[in-house]
Amino acid sequence: MMRRLLFVLALGLAAPAWAQGTEDEPQAAPGSIAIGMIEEANADGVFEIVHNGQVSVRHTASGMRCDFARNGDGGRLVLFPNLPRGDDVACDWNDGQTFTTLYATRYPFNSTLAEQIDGAAAAIRRHFPNAETYPGAVEQNTDDGLPTRRTTRFIAIREGQRYYSRVSVARVGSWIVKLRYSAPAPDAAAAADADRMGDGLMDGALREMMAPHP
Repeated sequence: MMRRLLFVLALGLAAPAWAQGTEDEPQAAPGSIAIGMIEEANADGVFEIVHNGQVSVRHTASGMRCDFARNGDGGRLVLFPNLPRGDDVACDWNDGQTFTTLYATRYPFNSTLAEQIDGAAAAIRRHFPNAETYPGAVEQNTDDGLPTRRTTRFIAIREGQRYYSRVSVARVGSWIVKLRYSAPAPDAAAAADADRMGDGLMDGALREMMAPHP
């Protein structure tokens, strides 16, 4: 299932410490900002606030958690209309340089991880015809209790800048979880750092979904 390339949320990263506002610029409470994001996406009943002192929300059906930056800047929630309400959602965040999107989808038919990752790779190549494959394991099986993940990685030129871009997919219960992550990679060291960050973001998202929630 193809979607537009979304700008997205840096999932799994702790939100920065809440900044003190000036007298002229009072800071809104994290919960108020999260409520506003839910209302803006018309996602009441699909996402709920996570009371952790950050701008955080949870997709109630899958357990996917979205942790946004201070003030929610650059972040949003998305409900896709092609499936029943709440069965195809995403949260995304960007700071103008790094782009992250996390999806949770419950398909009405069986969809394999191989199909998902092949479709994602094809979409990246269509969007970035100059994309080159970045080395790394396609299938990742670990002994940490997390589900099998499949990942495709590329180096591409975006607006004249060299970028690392990846898509990772996994299955948690009846949900397909997909992470899209792109970051500047001007050299080999930056690309390796971005690759490790992508692994960490996906692992963090899966751990959160598999954890018990009140």
